[in-house]
Amino acid sequence: MNDLLLTPDEKRQVEHFTSESLLPLQRRARILLLYNTGLPTREVAAQVMLSPSQTRHWRRQFRLRGLGIFPTIAEMVEEPGNVAVESVEPVGQPEIQQVDIPFPLPMTAAGILPEDTMAEAGRKTMLFNFAEMLSHEPGTRLGQNPEELHDMRVATRRLRASFAVFDEAFNPKVIKPHLKGLRLTGRGLGHARDMDVIFEKAVHYLEELSPEDRSGMQPLIQFWQNELTQARMDMLAHLDSRKYVNFIHKFNIFVQTPGLGVLPIRDDPPTPHRVREVAPALIYTRLEAVRAYDPILANATIAQLHALRIECKRFRYTVEFFREVLGEQAKDIINGLKVLQDHLGDLHDADVASQIVRQFLAEWDGRQTALPLAERQNPQAIVNYLAQQSAELHRLIVSFPQTWAHFNLPEFRMDLALAVAAL
Repeated sequence: MNDLLLTPDEKRQVEHFTSESLLPLQRRARILLLYNTGLPTREVAAQVMLSPSQTRHWRRQFRLRGLGIFPTIAEMVEEPGNVAVESVEPVGQPEIQQVDIPFPLPMTAAGILPEDTMAEAGRKTMLFNFAEMLSHEPGTRLGQNPEELHDMRVATRRLRASFAVFDEAFNPKVIKPHLKGLRLTGRGLGHARDMDVIFEKAVHYLEELSPEDRSGMQPLIQFWQNELTQARMDMLAHLDSRKYVNFIHKFNIFVQTPGLGVLPIRDDPPTPHRVREVAPALIYTRLEAVRAYDPILANATIAQLHALRIECKRFRYTVEFFREVLGEQAKDIINGLKVLQDHLGDLHDADVASQIVRQFLAEWDGRQTALPLAERQNPQAIVNYLAQQSAELHRLIVSFPQTWAHFNLPEFRMDLALAVAAL
């Protein structure tokens, strides 16, 4: 039974927070107002797109702290009284006083132009991906569609990659706190997404098994389910934390304020600073980093293949950032890199899953000794799964040279040259 009742005065004050610019405060207000109508937790959680445990948490917190669960903006950020002003103001630029900038909505394109400065192109790229990240936060919290978490995590990765591409246009002291916030957010999403992938692949494997073997996999499946549940709880705790609220609020100001944190452009001698001048070198630098692996691939270790995957991802993101101003061949370049990246990604997933299963089996006896003799289980089904993952890892390793050869053709580099020539 829902016994939460707001006094008329409390209801008026809580309703005020439904128009608050900070999303977490909006959600807390909606939770209380929905509970106040008599709705059960399940329906409240569905309407605010949070988990039932999160909605119950804020109901309990209201009972303990009352309206104290609605801190002021100054209390929500790490430096009270310094919400809108970045830690370092660009020389010669006015202090930014705007504090109530609405969060951006998803966009169809970043809108980069060849004549844009790298700082302006970087701001557009970050704004585009920040809007994408925020758009997937409600679905990530709800947890019904794993692709929401995947897309939110990808957006944070693209944001981090954009800092590496455009950082020389900005004051390092200005962008450092934002990059730290992105790293923490990526870490908060990362483990939950990794467990999602492992669990999803295990479930697909179960569909091919006999009922007996399916039963034998249950200890591992239950272990992973518990890990996934804990990872989601940790993720939700981060998304509700003051650090996250502080990050998205300050970063929102940064990406929506042209000129904020931008380094001055030198004109004596003239310094390359426009997209058409700088992007070609950035793209070819990423190509060099990927092709540098060519001499070692015949005997590459799994760790080296994982490092190559990271370089492929950086290369792909760099091309994607400038896709709007490159030639039409850029589409084929991105698709080719995606094939290479997906192959290495599946290889990495199989390697990680194999390591986790080995660790689980290494601790098997300890788990079984806690059970009565008659209830102890045969690990054969789990051993079979390890064998299947090991075989998949082997298949991906030995077939990778074919995928690499397709990427490493002169035609690929010709397409890249034509795409860049459009600048």
